[in-house]
Amino acid sequence: MPFRRNAVRHQIEQTPESVCKRNYPAMLTEGIFFLMGFAFIDINAVIPVFIHSYTNSVFLAGLASTLYHASSFVMEILIGPYVKRIRNVPRYVSWLALLFRPLPLLMVPILFMNISPLIKVGSFLVMYALLRGGDGLIYISWGDLFGRTIPSEKRGLLMGYQQLLGGIASLLAGMVVKTVLDHPALIDDQRYAIIFSGSAVVLIISALALFFTRDLPHSIDTTKPNHWQYYREFPGHLKKNPIFANVVLIRVLSTTTHMVAPFIIIFGQQFFQLSSQEVSTLVYLQITGGLLGGFVWGRISKQFGHHRVIQVSMLTGFILSLTIILLMIAGPVRLPAGILWPLVVINGMNLNNWSGFINHTIDIASSEERTIYLMISNLVIFPFTFLTFIAGIMVESLGYLPIFIISTLAAAVAVWRGTKLNFPEGPSESLVVTPLPSKESDR
Repeated sequence: MPFRRNAVRHQIEQTPESVCKRNYPAMLTEGIFFLMGFAFIDINAVIPVFIHSYTNSVFLAGLASTLYHASSFVMEILIGPYVKRIRNVPRYVSWLALLFRPLPLLMVPILFMNISPLIKVGSFLVMYALLRGGDGLIYISWGDLFGRTIPSEKRGLLMGYQQLLGGIASLLAGMVVKTVLDHPALIDDQRYAIIFSGSAVVLIISALALFFTRDLPHSIDTTKPNHWQYYREFPGHLKKNPIFANVVLIRVLSTTTHMVAPFIIIFGQQFFQLSSQEVSTLVYLQITGGLLGGFVWGRISKQFGHHRVIQVSMLTGFILSLTIILLMIAGPVRLPAGILWPLVVINGMNLNNWSGFINHTIDIASSEERTIYLMISNLVIFPFTFLTFIAGIMVESLGYLPIFIISTLAAAVAVWRGTKLNFPEGPSESLVVTPLPSKESDR
């Protein structure tokens, strides 16, 4: 009899309504703490300052940004053909998350070792690559579970609350980071040990939330994947859908524009000879920009369409890089350092423009081809993740001016190509996948 009761309970849990009721709060919680955890180790705000304080190296800051993106992309590409063969997706994503997300804790004993600062930074780069690689192994399966168990009419609200509450949590993380960096009684090893520990604890909570997820019955692909056949079909999708090809091109130009993102704060620190307190303020402002970007892009998406997010973010990227070029021409003596504040906020905002690209891709792709289109987009972008690494080398050998010129030119071309984007004809499924919840949804 107990066995029969357990069997009945298991069957009840597998209904779409019960699974959604269980997965909705679990995936919401996971997303909030995931965003908060990575805010402690933000790749374009906290990490460049950490690396520069230990090594004075702009090159290594660029390398960290490349590892951040490339590690995830490589794992996504490798795992892509196997996703449909995973039988128990909740178990897969939860255990992998619990395996990789505590990794920042490894930095605590390393920071207190009597070793070269360069070795400490090198150890961090290895840890960071593993952390992001683990996220890449999870990303596609998480999206598969999300799309299968959360109804389309609730996805927008879930993603919106992830962005909104996760952004507020990220601001709290930013306040902790700023307080720790400003504390005069702490040395750098102590400061960053606290920051990395905070990141690990929050990321562990996000991993634990995934253990509460469940899945619905779905087909399992038992055929052995053929990587070459899987990826060989990608170019055909670009040829048959010129609208998607243009979106991919603009995303490449966007990635090129963002090659300067990890260096904005370091540039300001060196150019205006900023104190540690002023630098920590810039770090906090950039994290704030990320939250503001989620709000602004969400409102633009809802009112004017996802393609407008792409267009506006490319325009602000152009203004950002061009303004810094003008700053270098004018010189630091004639201008107050406070002029950096809006530029850093814009930098944080633009790093959230990915929602425009993803949602516009959902608009123009059929449901059968959506996963393939997103994979193609990531595959094309992958080589350009090395631009921040190259930019770091250029800064150390040629200075900042060349990378901002390249960024400005890429943004200008992206603005021009963006004028060819239009609101898609017919129903747009991504209209229910906006970064912020609407008032109607709350009712």
